[in-house]
Amino acid sequence: MPKGRTLWLMERMTPPSVPSIPDFVSVDWGTTSFRAYLVVDGETVAEHAGPHGILGIAPGGHAAVLRAALGQLPEPALSLPIVMSGMIGSRQGWVEAPYVPSPASSADLAARLTRWKEPDLGVISLIPGVVSDPPGGMPDVMRGEETQVFGAAALMECADGTFIMPGTHSKCIVLADGVLRSFRSFMTGEVFAALKGHTILGRLMTAGAPTGQGFEAGARAAGTVASAGDLMNAVFGARTLGLFDRLPGHELADYLSGLLIGAELCAALPEGAEAIVVGSGELSDRYCRAALLLDRTLTPAPDRCVVAGQMAMMRLAGTP
Repeated sequence: MPKGRTLWLMERMTPPSVPSIPDFVSVDWGTTSFRAYLVVDGETVAEHAGPHGILGIAPGGHAAVLRAALGQLPEPALSLPIVMSGMIGSRQGWVEAPYVPSPASSADLAARLTRWKEPDLGVISLIPGVVSDPPGGMPDVMRGEETQVFGAAALMECADGTFIMPGTHSKCIVLADGVLRSFRSFMTGEVFAALKGHTILGRLMTAGAPTGQGFEAGARAAGTVASAGDLMNAVFGARTLGLFDRLPGHELADYLSGLLIGAELCAALPEGAEAIVVGSGELSDRYCRAALLLDRTLTPAPDRCVVAGQMAMMRLAGTP
């Protein structure tokens, strides 16, 4: 991790008298996945990942899962402070953390940490989520993405920008002057999985390595969508393009993927816009490809944004 770049944004937001960051364990705990990083002297020195998402853990089982996971890291991990973000702080997670209303700064989040102690573990600090609830509008929420955005901003030395966060429930987040000003959620990943696995669209989809033909066709089709109804019509193309041999079966899932990602990008970003994409390599690549086809530009963020974001929270909140 580029240590100097990570500390740049922290130093902008933190008085010089604040102590340096202690060694800690960074935990990114989501709906279907778990990842922990051992951070020593501001550097990630080890990591462990597993499929221990919150949906697969019985009530009361979180502490045991965490102990077992940290046992896979070098020995100091079990005694160090632990900083967690993600869906682990949701109502379906371990401990429900409060939402901080947007606009929200990293200092606002650091001031609302939920902290407690578990036997045989270091002090746990849970980063809150963020809620947008405009008068007369629809509320929107996030958990985990806020930490990644502040981490990406620190690593990229920027205080302003639009961030695209691909995933089950994708986000488009606007950061201005170091403050999270607004965001929107899109159910792109979950809708793709549901349509592919639980509707007639999946019947003609076959295994095989896609060439990109289907993805490109889907993304370009998204550029012609003018309404929600038009999108539903274009979605049906994942069946009819296969029925009439316009696309082979192994390209149909890619068509649906390109269509839904493209529709999200068209809704989130105006034509010609630039944004930063924060996410896993393969999924981020898909978003970058679709953006180019639709006259948008996405720049990938560095790796381990969650660690950088949690480091900023630790710096602001002080040692647990």
